[in-house]
This record gives sequence, structure tokens and C-alpha cells, in this order.
Amino acid sequence: MSTKTCVPYSFTEQEIKSLALLLRKHEAVLDNKLDAFRLFIENAVYQAMTIAEAEDFYNEEH
Repeated sequence: MSTKTCVPYSFTEQEIKSLALLLRKHEAVLDNKLDAFRLFIENAVYQAMTIAEAEDFYNEEH
């Protein structure tokens, strides 16, 4: 695959939340090439919620 290939996709809010939790739970074993994507997803969660909501979200058992 070309490094210039872009695959457009619009994530739903639920998909972003699910990805954020998945990436957070498995952060220790993720390839560091996914760091930018992980940060993008976390930023999307933080922008959609208050700080308190985001803290509660990450502290809940999902």
C-alpha cells in the first residue's frame, strides 16, 4: 500500500469511544506507529466530553 493512500472513514461517536477504550486498555502492547492515531482518538473523546465526563468514561468498567 502506498504511504500516500488515504482511506476516508467517518467514525460514529460510539466507534470513537469504543476505540478509545480499546486503545487505552492495550496501550502497553500497541506498536508505537499507532501513537498518533491513539492520540487522535483520545483527543476526539476529550473534545466531545467535559473533563469530568472523560474521566468517568475511562474509569468505568466497559
